[in-house]
Amino acid sequence: MENTIINERYRLLASLGSGGEAHVYRACDMLTEDVVAVRLTLQSCTYSGPEHLPDFHDGWIRFITMGVDPLFGAYQVFELLEGQPLRQLVQSCPLNADDWLLFVDQSLNAVEALHAVDWPHGDLNADNFFQTASGWKLLELPFLRFDPPAGRSALFGSIHTLAPEQFNGHRPDVRTDLYSLGCLYYYAASGTYPHPGANSQEVAIHCLRFAPVPLQQASPGLPPAWAEWVMKLLATKAEERCPSVAAARQLLGVA
Repeated sequence: MENTIINERYRLLASLGSGGEAHVYRACDMLTEDVVAVRLTLQSCTYSGPEHLPDFHDGWIRFITMGVDPLFGAYQVFELLEGQPLRQLVQSCPLNADDWLLFVDQSLNAVEALHAVDWPHGDLNADNFFQTASGWKLLELPFLRFDPPAGRSALFGSIHTLAPEQFNGHRPDVRTDLYSLGCLYYYAASGTYPHPGANSQEVAIHCLRFAPVPLQQASPGLPPAWAEWVMKLLATKAEERCPSVAAARQLLGVA
């Protein structure tokens, strides 16, 4: 696809990665000469999101425009970020306490802004939080998702960060997002996810049947009160979690 021109304007330069519904490319806007990110739908995926998009938050990746190429289908254009996703950072080394707290604060801000416009995320994972020189950005925005191809499983989300009730078909909401954030905070501090497994089935079984190893044990360097706070986000029963991001922040008491 390199050097392919989308909608007579965006020249694709290099692949940046792909997911279940789209492929992302570094691209050149031939009109402005800016280097941008173009998210190009996979075959049989379409976009049917809201007609009016919410105001964008500083913690979200900046959206530029969208359109439909007659040959390659729906596409979206975003700012091109320089930095690393959480997954890549943690694979090198778990975050120290100060960096962990900064990630917690800024990720809570980004997700709270989604909830403020009635958009629970449903798939918060270590690839869609991206560290830049100006702070953490949330890459995937739920109101800009492409519709999945026909026949895709109703189970949606990254296996390591799904809340237990999502395995039973529960729709994403504030509390499922808080559980997913708990998984990411556990991962960022310890380098491991709360529910291990060699495959998706093993992870799901562990999530539904077993409590995680306490984060204080998995990450002894994290202040115990912070580790205990993460474990509260990981309550198996949704009603035992915080009812909102604001309540979670207040419970943490330091952000």
